[in-house]
This record gives sequence, structure tokens and C-alpha cells, in this order.
Amino acid sequence: MRKKDIVFLIFLIVILFGLYWKTFNYELIWDDEVFFKYNLLFIEDHPLSSAFKFGYFSEQLGVQNQDHYYRPLLTASFLLENKLWGIQATTLRMTNLLIFILALTFLYAFLKTQGDKGYFPEIATLLFALFPLNIDNIVWVVGRGDLLLLLWAALTFLCLERYFRKRNLLFLGGSLFFYLLGMLSKETFLLFFPILILYELNRRKKITWVYHLGNLGITLLVFFIKNAVLGIKSLALSGSAFSFQSFTQVIGTAGYYFRTILFPFSYDMFLPLGRMTGFFYLVFGLLALLFILFVFFLAIKDRGLRLPASLFGVFLAGHVPLIFTTIYPYQIYSRYMMIAALGFVWIAAKLLTRIEEKTRLSIVLLLLLAFIPSLIISASSYKNKTSFWERALKSSPNDPYALMQSAKTSYENNDYLSAELALNKSLSLSMKRETAIMVSSLYADIELARADYEKVLRWLNSIEEIERDPQVRIAPFIRYQVNAKKAQVYLSRGDQAAAEKLLSENISGFSTFKEAYSGLYGLYTSTEQWEKAARLETTMKEIFPNSFARIDTASMKAEFENLPFEKKMTLFIQSRNFTAAVALVNAMPVLDLDHRLLLAKLYYYQGNPEAGEKIIREILENAPDDPEILNKAGYFYLSNLIRVQEALPYFEKSLRLNPGQAEISYIVDRLKNKYLPNLKDPWK
Repeated sequence: MRKKDIVFLIFLIVILFGLYWKTFNYELIWDDEVFFKYNLLFIEDHPLSSAFKFGYFSEQLGVQNQDHYYRPLLTASFLLENKLWGIQATTLRMTNLLIFILALTFLYAFLKTQGDKGYFPEIATLLFALFPLNIDNIVWVVGRGDLLLLLWAALTFLCLERYFRKRNLLFLGGSLFFYLLGMLSKETFLLFFPILILYELNRRKKITWVYHLGNLGITLLVFFIKNAVLGIKSLALSGSAFSFQSFTQVIGTAGYYFRTILFPFSYDMFLPLGRMTGFFYLVFGLLALLFILFVFFLAIKDRGLRLPASLFGVFLAGHVPLIFTTIYPYQIYSRYMMIAALGFVWIAAKLLTRIEEKTRLSIVLLLLLAFIPSLIISASSYKNKTSFWERALKSSPNDPYALMQSAKTSYENNDYLSAELALNKSLSLSMKRETAIMVSSLYADIELARADYEKVLRWLNSIEEIERDPQVRIAPFIRYQVNAKKAQVYLSRGDQAAAEKLLSENISGFSTFKEAYSGLYGLYTSTEQWEKAARLETTMKEIFPNSFARIDTASMKAEFENLPFEKKMTLFIQSRNFTAAVALVNAMPVLDLDHRLLLAKLYYYQGNPEAGEKIIREILENAPDDPEILNKAGYFYLSNLIRVQEALPYFEKSLRLNPGQAEISYIVDRLKNKYLPNLKDPWK
């Protein structure tokens, strides 16, 4: 490269880091969080070689036997980061951006071989680098697969072009090698196979059979290894590919992808398949077909448009058949369109070189001025889980999976009422079995927070009911979660033996998952079963020498009796030993108002609501018309137990006695007008 090329690339790198550096510390969202938090490959610090022995998702707790991805090079890159500096949002995204910059460098070098007229390589590289769709693959960490695909593709084509020019077999071997790396990074790299053949035909009017047969052999070998590693016997498809509905879904999906590329300033990151049969996307589907025909006729006359036209057409059309797979929860993502967008930008850059320079540069400047703010706005969707799912729900307000994920985010932020409303709405919609399991599990969490244990067990039993279907097998980690939640119910009610049995089952099933041991150890220590705790401590330290190094059962036993009230109470509550917690409060000689409310809460948590309600009534008997006491009772039910029906009468009476309470008035208004009217009995 010449000096001006290096200056251009430095300029590009500065711009990209300037635009993306704020995103480095954004939260890990959705499958980013799940993939890294619940993946045994990272929990157990597996060697890099494990990336070739397991599927992309196979060691992710909860989704075993549902894996259809084999991307060892992608997985190995994450494993390498885990060993070098650990899994951190900042370094994961910084690495993604560095891969993108490296890919752009080789892409720029390749584009220079395709013509240097009118600043074509610079315009194409710059427009593609700042194309808003790329945010999904850089900030959404698991989008690294597409970044690696771009990198290896640029090197594959660059080496092939060098072979054409130098006739050096080392370049041909290099192209084969990078094709292999691409196939090991993401399966859709196979879409480059026909494009490479078309590219050579266009360049030389003949093809190197050995090279393309080598690429074919690599493709077949990778899929053979994939099927062997993942145990795939047949490709699971959903629905019929020959029905009228499927035909409209194909047209609509093509329309979604074309509209996303054509207008990337504002777009839906992903959509359920049901949205594809709407008039809007069907129209854009027809426009996509017309555009492909238009570009085809242009490419007949202009050989320089044939490669970008094939990139656009093949990668757009190549991702449409994914709608017939059983990929969960969505088959349609904007991030799939990185290479198709490259083809589109390439075509645009080529056409721009045909117009007068001043006009051309003005158009490029206007496009960049439009790209940059839209890129920043799109990036803000990844700031946290709340922003991410708000954007998803804005796109699909009636999508049960998005509602469930929004509810989960609200639940994690302790906004239980919003979580329940979102889950409740999802129950009125048709949903996939996997989504139904997640909804039931999250509803069980909400009822657990309410201490309504009968409903907790009812939701958990609904999950087990699904397993009775001989065609269904609940993922192992779902079973783990059901056991853990049931154990919490039994512990709360004082049935320690039943809880111990379930927690022991979890250890047997997940012997290398340290959280499985923590729950059982907490049961033993809070119930003063010191011998069992000591034996479990030994096991824990043998398996996890670093994680449990500070645990000392003997010291804990010696200190237990002398623990102050607050610390002992915290231990009992965290371990759900509410029987001991109730006894601890009752042992106090005198109970003030706060401790009486604490005792009432503990009775509810113990599964004895009658005793808790009795204490609240006794408190109110001494001050039946005191707004402050009434508000305390209302907050007791609303904040501690999320029981709106019990809380509302106290707040309403308080308002009648003192209407000038703005905060209480707001709470009553929200509960009566926004919560209760939108809530339906889920069991009717």
C-alpha cells in the first residue's frame, strides 16, 4: 500500500473508535449474556481444543440437544479471550471492532484490485465501514461470526486475485486456507462457494477446477464433522415449503432484508416469521426482485458490477430459506445482511464513479452525515437490556418471546408488576413450546416473590406437563431450574428433606456447576447440619479449589451462636429457613412496629399467610385512622409481597383520610387504571 492508503486507513480507524468506544461498556444482552454466563466451556475454563469437540451452543446450560451450529473458530476466539483476560463486555466488543477493522483493511486492499477510478475503493470502504447495520455485529457480541466471515472472505478473494496476477500457487493455497477458516467460523460461508466460481469466470473466462473442488471438499468435510460432533441425523424443517403461506413468507422475508439494506437508518433488528406476510414487506419483496433483475441487467453490460451483484443477491436469497428451519426463537435477523449490504454499497460506489466528482463527493458526504447519527442511535439500543427489549417490542408489540424477555428484564430490575403485565399479555398469544416454558418459569419466580407457593408449584407443574409428551424432552438446565425453584418452596415451608433431595439431584446432574453446590451448602449451614456441611465443603474445594477457598465450616459453626441478630436473620432469609427466622424474632422480649412487620413478612414467606395477616390487623386496630400506619400496611403488601389486591384498600383508605398525598395518589392510580384492568387470570 502507498502512503495515502495508510493515511486513509488510519483516518478510518480513528472514526470507528470514535463512534464505537462508548459501546464497549454497554451491558451484555440476550444471547450474549446467556452464552457467556451459562456456558460450561467458560465456567470450567476448557482448553481451546474444546471448541472443535462441541457445538456452538451444546455446552450452554439449558439448550443441550437443540444445537445446530458448529463454529469452532468463533468459539475458540471466545475461549482464548477467557484465558487471556476473562469474559468482559469491554474486551469482547473491542475485539469485535478490531476484527472488523482488520477485515476492512483486507477488503480495501481487494477493492483496489477492482479499480481505482474516482476514489472507488475509498468510497466503498468508507460507506460500508459506517453502514448502520454493522452495529449489530460489532456491539452484539455473538455477531462476531459474521465479522470473521467478512475477514476470511476478504482474504480468500484477495489471495485468489493475487494468484490470477502472479500465478503463484502459494496464493491459491492461501485462498483455500482462508476458505477453510471461513467455514469453521460460520456455516453460511458456503454461500461464497458459487460466488468464487462466478468471480473466476468473470475474470478469466475459465475456472481452476482443482481450487473449486478443494473448496467443495472443505465444505463437505466441515458439514460431515459438524453432523458427527452434534449428532445431527436429519435437518429439521418447520412447515411446508410448497404452501401459499410459505411462498408469501419467502417474498416477505426478502422484502424485510431489502428494506433493511435500502433504508438502514431505522430498522427492526429481528422479527417473528408471522410478520412477513404483511402487505408492507410483501411490497418490498417484489421491489427486491425487481432490484435484483435491474442489477442483473446492469452487470451484463458492466463486468465490474458482477461480483457485488452476486454478493448482494446470493447472500440475501441465501438467508431466506432459514425461515423453514427450527431455529429458535427467530429465523430473521438484520445482522445476517452484512455481506449483502457490502454488495449493495459496492454497487452504489461503482455507480457513483460515473458522475461528476464534485457531485459524487457531495452525495458521499450526505450519506455519511446520515449514517453516523443513525449508527449512534442504533447503538443506544444495546446500552442495556431494557433499551434492547423496548426496541424489540416497538417492532413487534404482540410477539410473545419479546414480551417474555421484556418481562424478564423488568423482573431483574425488581419491577414485578410490569413483568407480570408483559407475561400476562403473552399468555393471550400463540407461542412456541420453548417460550411457554420460559413464561411459566418466570411466572413461578413472581409467585415465589409473593410467597404464593401453590401457584409456584402450579406453574412448575405446567412445565413438567409438557415433558409428558413423548416427542418432547425438556433441556437439562430447565429441569435444574424446576428443581431449584421447588426446593425453595419446600425450604420456605420447612420441608428440609424434600428440598435436600431436589438440590442433591441438581448436583448429580450438574456436578461441575458450582451454583448447584452453593444452594445445598446454604441449606446445611442455615439448619445447623454441620457434619453434612463439612463433607460438602470438602467436595466443593476438591472440584472448585479457587471458588470456595474461603469457606470454613468449622469456623462458621463456632461463630454461629454468637452472630448478631441482623447477620443471623440475613443468613436465615437468604437460605429460606423462615421457620428459624420466625423463632428468632419471637425470642425477642419486645417487638416494635418494624419487627412486628418483619414477623408478619416472615409468616407469609413461611407459607402461613393467616398468621401474617393477623399481625397486620392487630397493628391497625391500635390506629385504624392513621394514614401513616395505613400506608405502612399498603407498602407491606405491595413492596414486600407484590400483592396488589391486599395493598390497594389500605392506600385508598389513607387517601380518603388525607387526599393530599401525591405519591399515594400516583400508586393508587397506577394500580387501578394501568395494572388491574390489564390483568387476566392466567388459569382461566
